[in-house]
Amino acid sequence: MAIQVAPPPRQGMSRKTRESLTGWLFITPTLIIFGLFTFGAMIYAFFISFTDLGLFNEPKFVGLDTYGKVLNIPAGGLGEILNNIFYKALGNTLIFSVVVVFFQTWLAIIFAVILNSKIRFRNFFRVTWYLPSVTASVVISLIFFWMYKQQGIVNAVITWVSDHTVGALFGIHYQTVAFLDDTTTALPSIMAMNIFTTVPTFMVLFLAALQDIPPEVYEAAKLDGATTVRTFWSITLPLLRPIIFLVTVLGTIGTLQVFDQVYLMTNEGGPLGATTTVAYLIYHQAFKDNHLARSAAIGFILFIIIFLFFLVQRRFLDKDANA
Repeated sequence: MAIQVAPPPRQGMSRKTRESLTGWLFITPTLIIFGLFTFGAMIYAFFISFTDLGLFNEPKFVGLDTYGKVLNIPAGGLGEILNNIFYKALGNTLIFSVVVVFFQTWLAIIFAVILNSKIRFRNFFRVTWYLPSVTASVVISLIFFWMYKQQGIVNAVITWVSDHTVGALFGIHYQTVAFLDDTTTALPSIMAMNIFTTVPTFMVLFLAALQDIPPEVYEAAKLDGATTVRTFWSITLPLLRPIIFLVTVLGTIGTLQVFDQVYLMTNEGGPLGATTTVAYLIYHQAFKDNHLARSAAIGFILFIIIFLFFLVQRRFLDKDANA
């Protein structure tokens, strides 16, 4: 009877340990960069928000005084509150976020449903509609800046349509507007540009989600006599709910931090503060008014607002959170 000799014990680390160590070695540079330039910067910004730090002075701890100056509510009623630069910027940001997220989400769903159906030149439209999303934000902003000028293409198109419709019938002619120089049209103009450039990105997410829905679900609905509209509301939208939650969260975070379009297209958040947003105010307080501490405080107030928006959206849109 042969005697089986047990193999000698393996020396060194196990394969699982070696793979884990290799993975950590690969992500270590990213962790270091994130720790220093993101997490570390956040901690430092949180610290200086409790000081009176400016560009040219030594910081002195002042506690919540900086937050008090930012959040100070004037005693003169609603008029003075709306004229307070922080609350004006906050109001502009919230309006911008709500309007843009609403339209970009619904338009993205509608375009995704259209492109998911069997239409001619479907691939051509997919590529064409996605082009604005791969163009740099600076380039898009400059293009729309020239389009919105009083002699720009937007006014030219509206003038031509007006002259051939209302003008021809009633003799009423359109008066050209400098969209970015008018307090009533400046912010809506930037909203329209933002919607135009973000819808294609979210459309791709919805399109991918639509293609994951089993065709048998639609076939069963068709056999039950469900109309196209009923199928959309009762089947498509409920199955898209996780992606709708993702899109609204990403859209809200992006719109609450809007900065580059305001910086490039308007003159210091003008006219008369009509396009000043919280993110732009953070920049202005730090590099124009030399109030680094106040800028940091506004940044953390914005963080709290974004987090509250996320909790509300999670409560109403994330079905897993409500299960």
